[in-house]
Amino acid sequence: MKSLCRIFATLMTFTLCASLAVAQEKPAGKKAAGQSKQGKEAEKKPGGQGMPMMVKASPEIQKLIKMFAGTWTASQKIEPSEFMPGGSGTGTDTVKAGPGGNSLLSDYRSKSAMGSFSGHGIIYWEPKRQVYSSVWCDSMSPEGCEVGATGKWEGSDLVFNSEGEMMGKKFQSKQVYTDIKPDSYTFYIDSSMDGGPMKRFLTITYTRKSSAKAAAALTKQ
Repeated sequence: MKSLCRIFATLMTFTLCASLAVAQEKPAGKKAAGQSKQGKEAEKKPGGQGMPMMVKASPEIQKLIKMFAGTWTASQKIEPSEFMPGGSGTGTDTVKAGPGGNSLLSDYRSKSAMGSFSGHGIIYWEPKRQVYSSVWCDSMSPEGCEVGATGKWEGSDLVFNSEGEMMGKKFQSKQVYTDIKPDSYTFYIDSSMDGGPMKRFLTITYTRKSSAKAAAALTKQ
């Protein structure tokens, strides 16, 4: 909240200074009116004065939006481990385009024997690194959110990899979107603790719930 306040205060200061500068530079009378048309033309041209142009969404993220935007039913299976007993559950995932179509947003809700779970995910494309990056926040993460996973296409599978620490132990995680079809796909997570072998942690099978029209609406922002 403090960060939001600082950002808001900075934007207000910048806006005030810009307004004062424009007021000081604006010529009076007919001269100002004569420059009005030129000013408007400059604003229309790239590089002209005025609001910055919207960044064109990358083909890489548009591909994901076309694939995954919509509402999905989820059937999940959690394997038993030293951290949790495992079990099954059901849920829904609403996926849509982010601001300007530059990201993919996911809102996941589920219920299982372990209780209710909610999560919010963001996937975006990093052109300099040529990878997808993700942010994931959920109701079970001790730190609230997890960042750092990067993904690439491996054949027809979208594969993310990440590293971190859990309960004092280092872990590696591999998150895979596979068997992707227009109305279904499978997502699974394999993980390794302290350099041990990769083991299946979670499998979720998704089935499209929304109509084609409703899904199309979620591809636009």
